[in-house]
Amino acid sequence: MKKTVLTAIAALSVLAPLMSAGTAQADVRSFTATTTLDGRTVKDPDVPVGKKRVADMYAKGQKVNVVCQDTGPDYGGKKIWDLTTEGLWIPDGYTSNPSDTMVLPKCATSKSFPAKVDLNGRKNKGDAATAPGSVVDKYEAGQQVPVKCQAQAENGTIWDLTTDNLWVPDHYVKTGTEGYVQGLARCDTDGIEPGEQPPGNAVHGRSNGPAGPTTGTNAEKVQRVLDIAKAQIGKGYLYSWGAGGKGGASYGVHHYPDNDPSQGDDYNRLGFDCSGLTLYAFWKGAGMDIGAWTGAQNTKGRAVAIADRKPGDLVFWGRSDNDSDVTTHVAIYLGDNRILEAAPPRDGKSIRISDLNSHGTPYSKVRRIFG
Repeated sequence: MKKTVLTAIAALSVLAPLMSAGTAQADVRSFTATTTLDGRTVKDPDVPVGKKRVADMYAKGQKVNVVCQDTGPDYGGKKIWDLTTEGLWIPDGYTSNPSDTMVLPKCATSKSFPAKVDLNGRKNKGDAATAPGSVVDKYEAGQQVPVKCQAQAENGTIWDLTTDNLWVPDHYVKTGTEGYVQGLARCDTDGIEPGEQPPGNAVHGRSNGPAGPTTGTNAEKVQRVLDIAKAQIGKGYLYSWGAGGKGGASYGVHHYPDNDPSQGDDYNRLGFDCSGLTLYAFWKGAGMDIGAWTGAQNTKGRAVAIADRKPGDLVFWGRSDNDSDVTTHVAIYLGDNRILEAAPPRDGKSIRISDLNSHGTPYSKVRRIFG
């Protein structure tokens, strides 16, 4: 993210209409949690914590983005349940919404999307196409696939559960995004941790959140930074210009990739840009503010020859070697000529591990924040 957009980021409003299924606008409302709320994949007050319920997902006082509503068991004095943009149900009776009737569209029980290729239906998420219980060519290329919920497999990929109770890999379904589809519930809580969606994720531009621990040796700090960065992989976050920050993932600023409106506006994409991800990793992992854009980050710590690089170093690319004013990309070095980065294309794999030279020759010096 370049310095020229920082002023615009600061001036952006906290909430705006977001994209649903990558095509249609959804009327998202922000309610404040009046008590700490669990997130559920079903509208059931009594479902136990586990596969269908994550404890303390939304803190008291946190603004929660709601995309649609439905009726359900009376809880908190209302029979209304809210589906959040994370795909989890919360009881509307424990939010700041004053209405006793639904103020958002009724949630759909399923949404249909065309298959990109001939798809086998699987018995379990993550199964190979020919695993026992698979149905060969259940959904042919171009056929509408009715999806009722989504979940994360063990390898971090997103899978869709159809109304036929068969799983298909989301990558091969034209949902309009390779992240989670807004307005679809989660099938289970795999990949979700309490508090992983901090209050800052409702904003457009740099998010804000509490600092992580500053204690420990330099090696321990570096390890925490790496762990925080790696934890963002597989969550379906998109590359989004101006997004991310001290509070984690956020929505981007108004920006069309390649100045082409047909590619969509980053204002509607939840995730990180390159420097938003590195800022979050160092802030949450070690309480270190390394700056909000690539140029500022290229002045932190100390310069070290890239030949002497170590895990945790910041690696930069730009139009002029080591010039902070023309940096175009930053990533965290992992070792073994691998980097962790936020980078296009804007899909569910935008936060990823890549080769060191995948963007061409990096700057001849890295920045070592600790040590």
